[in-house]
Amino acid sequence: MKWRLFVDNITLLKKTGLFDGLSDSEFTAILNGCIEQAFPLGTIIIRENDAPKKMLYIVKNGEIVISTSSPTSDEHGTSDDSMITTIGVGDIFGEVSLIDNYPHSATVRAISDATLLLMPAVHFFEVVEKDRNIGYLVMRNLAKVVCQRLRDTNLSIHFGLFTEHQGA
Repeated sequence: MKWRLFVDNITLLKKTGLFDGLSDSEFTAILNGCIEQAFPLGTIIIRENDAPKKMLYIVKNGEIVISTSSPTSDEHGTSDDSMITTIGVGDIFGEVSLIDNYPHSATVRAISDATLLLMPAVHFFEVVEKDRNIGYLVMRNLAKVVCQRLRDTNLSIHFGLFTEHQGA
């Protein structure tokens, strides 16, 4: 059973795109420091502006919503969340704070029961620094992920999909 779980997790890593170009033995090195964790529906995994969790998250199953707080609030001081996106199997999050070590820029919440593969920053950096090939490929692929997300955001802004909350 453990072997099946390991093979399933290699398949998951291959779906992310973050590890494109790695060999099976390199996938094994990546997985050796990862843990699985279940998050029930509604669980806040990361809260916007919290200190970095120093963790890379990979969605194994379930759906996750990423949102930010609206810059404006109502008369009670509460603000609405603005949904940025939903993600699912094979998607990653936590990569920005993992790299820049700044507080999280968004809130991440499970919108269904979800299982995530967690890779602690210590393990991530140990692997990418120990093996320069893994380091180069993963950081190149990470740059692609971040660039694609920036392009998606730019398109959303261009086509007016992000709307400002305007008070009365």
